[in-house]
Amino acid sequence: MRPLFVLRWAARDLRRRWTQVVVIALIIAIGTGVYSALGSGATWARESYDASFGLLHMYDLRVKAAEGAGAPTGEMLAVLDTLPDPGIVATAEERLVVPTQVDASTGDQTILVPGRIVGMDLSGGGPHVNDVYVAGGDGRDLTAADDGRPVALLESNFADHYGLRPGGAVRVAGDRPVDTVGIAAAPEYFFVMTEEGGFFAEANFAALFTSLTTAQDLAGRPGQVNDLVLTLAPGVDQDEAAAALRDAFAASGTGLGVTVMKTSDEDAYQVLYDDIEGDQKLWSILAGLILAGAAFGAFNLASRMVEAQRREIGIGMALGWSRWRLAVRPLLAGVQIAFLGAVFGVGVGLLVMAALRPVYRSVLPLPVWRMDFQPDVFARAALLGFVLPLLATAWPVWRAVRVMPVDAISTAHRTSRGGLAPLLRRLPWPVSAFRRMPLGNVLRTPRRTVLTALGIGAAITTLVAIFGMLDSFEATMDRNERELLGTHPDRLVVALDGLVAEDGPEVGAVRGAASVGGVAPVLRSGAVLVAPGGTGTEDDIDVLLEAIDLDGDLWTPTAEEGSLPAGREGIVLARSAAEDLDVGPGDSVTLEHLARQGDGFALVRSPIEVAAVHPSPFRFSAYVDRSQLAAFGVPGIVNSLYVVPAPGYGVEDVERELFGLPGVASVQPVATSTRIVQDSMEEFTAIYRVLQVFILFLALLIAYNATSINADERARERATLFAFGLPMRRVMGLEVVEGVLVGLLGTLVGMGLGVVIVRLLITSTMRTTMPEMGLDVVVSWGTVLGAMVLGVLAVAIAPLLTLRRLRRMDIPGTLRVVE
Repeated sequence: MRPLFVLRWAARDLRRRWTQVVVIALIIAIGTGVYSALGSGATWARESYDASFGLLHMYDLRVKAAEGAGAPTGEMLAVLDTLPDPGIVATAEERLVVPTQVDASTGDQTILVPGRIVGMDLSGGGPHVNDVYVAGGDGRDLTAADDGRPVALLESNFADHYGLRPGGAVRVAGDRPVDTVGIAAAPEYFFVMTEEGGFFAEANFAALFTSLTTAQDLAGRPGQVNDLVLTLAPGVDQDEAAAALRDAFAASGTGLGVTVMKTSDEDAYQVLYDDIEGDQKLWSILAGLILAGAAFGAFNLASRMVEAQRREIGIGMALGWSRWRLAVRPLLAGVQIAFLGAVFGVGVGLLVMAALRPVYRSVLPLPVWRMDFQPDVFARAALLGFVLPLLATAWPVWRAVRVMPVDAISTAHRTSRGGLAPLLRRLPWPVSAFRRMPLGNVLRTPRRTVLTALGIGAAITTLVAIFGMLDSFEATMDRNERELLGTHPDRLVVALDGLVAEDGPEVGAVRGAASVGGVAPVLRSGAVLVAPGGTGTEDDIDVLLEAIDLDGDLWTPTAEEGSLPAGREGIVLARSAAEDLDVGPGDSVTLEHLARQGDGFALVRSPIEVAAVHPSPFRFSAYVDRSQLAAFGVPGIVNSLYVVPAPGYGVEDVERELFGLPGVASVQPVATSTRIVQDSMEEFTAIYRVLQVFILFLALLIAYNATSINADERARERATLFAFGLPMRRVMGLEVVEGVLVGLLGTLVGMGLGVVIVRLLITSTMRTTMPEMGLDVVVSWGTVLGAMVLGVLAVAIAPLLTLRRLRRMDIPGTLRVVE
């Protein structure tokens, strides 16, 4: 057989079956394209973080003065000259970083939050360390001409959350107005966290970046600095340089009580880089699932497409052609599919990246996002996509050329051994052959039926897995909202400036406010639940411990398991924390917490019984009754308050009145906190919503091609029905019923596997990638209904797409056995 003849023959086959070849190639392309995009997440994140921190010259070392301490301008820089080798420092700048309160209220919303003023050295085009980034359209950057002027840049996460734009004004402590000339991103606030380590703090924390002179004026600390940021010369070891700085400041006599931080000690830096591998593990699982579904669907369809040519192979053998020559032609179809799948995969990969790019930038608005196509990741997926069609075509060709020509030429009903069709005789169904035909076709060829159903099921599995993850996130957030809002959805949390007495003037001022109807004292502090037998291991759980009145009227956690004893002793843990520690009500845990000892505080470990388990999804939420504060050495101490509005007043009235009181650091409605978490989760799950579009398309392609190939396989049967006089509508009705049966089987398989995968993802993968959140395993009725509609209805309607081909069918030519 001449090569040119084979290529022309293959080209003719491609023209005749171009829709099937292209659709199978698209199925492979979706799998490889999505895999290459999701599989590149870790590379994108690392390159983007490196570029963003590098662009703004993130510090190598930071020297922080103790709270309230300060030094004259230039004194911290002078300490660097006393280092054994001052040349280890490349660049250094002094700053003034002070806490404040920020009123960014607009005409339609009240925004009163704690914040921070960061005074920077703008001389010589600075700052040169820990710079800020103002994107186009977000106003202008600061210049040396702004030194001493009441202008500032507003931190971008806070501004974006509230939709604030440059050109407005905010007010800081002392009721001082500050004009915001720009919206800026800064390395320390790429990811915003609270002082207690809470996430998603962009709604209740505002940072203002201004000149050093302006910051000193606003803070009432003229000529003072309390912060030093520096970069090191190339090749200098960070740990050795940090030790040298600590020694130099200790010997300087400045009395600043400094803390020396490395880059990795910064919360935003640590969280972002630590999350890379965990996030990539989740995306890799989802990408692998989609690739597996696409691969199985393509394998099944490619093999069935070749099996439809069984008669042609048999005729060739009867005419004396050698088996290997006959095998070349259908194998070339596999090569065509593999080649087109790789080409289309690049396009799909670029399309997925284009869809994901705005999602990534919305979740984490970095100055630089690098999301380049990763050839090595794509090559791994494309290799599988290239090999599968070859295997899928080689298997049926090998089966076809090994049988006798007369068996290959025979029609399906003669070669079939009956399959499960004899079961029809035992069913009390109508005796009409036409009415039994759809079920008979399904049972007569069980292998083909199972392969088709599994191909549809592969798509439904990935669909249910993605939608099930979304359902689980939404159900978990709803549970969190129900628990926190309780019977007082208008409850507010008032943070105080430090530790104060429950009967002190600060709390008294809040109680006496006209807009306040009820007050409950709270002491919030960080603590650690020590794993059984642990000594500070990675199995320990950091918690935000709240000492509240557990039989109070404003709000108490729900006792999902256990109950509080009469003496109100014990600790109330989140369900996920109890599961991770393998404890329940009545068991004892070790709590590492701060306790007063003499004139100061020290970390101590105390055994404490688990009194109850509450349903919050966040495992860091833990509660004890205030009666136990005596054991901590701080009886009657508070640093927060729960309040509710008085009759006739609203939440904004309380915010406005309490914000100006002495000792009040912030006033935050609980409903706002739940909304922040909800919005953050919606941004995170937006990636799932991008994926579901491609999964839907994948499932539709598999359903369509399965029907198209089925039309080729059943061409003689359809021609026979037409020859017996059945009208088109009756034949199409039989095809639709058969499609419903196969689609139902595939959908049931897909939904079952999808639910299993959702459970595995949440109970294993999500537990390691997001340990602080205990997700519910939920597959909603909407997801089930959507899977049923797609898996059954799409396959049932797909035969209508072959209507034009049927109307143009050459019935005598189709019924011929010998060409």
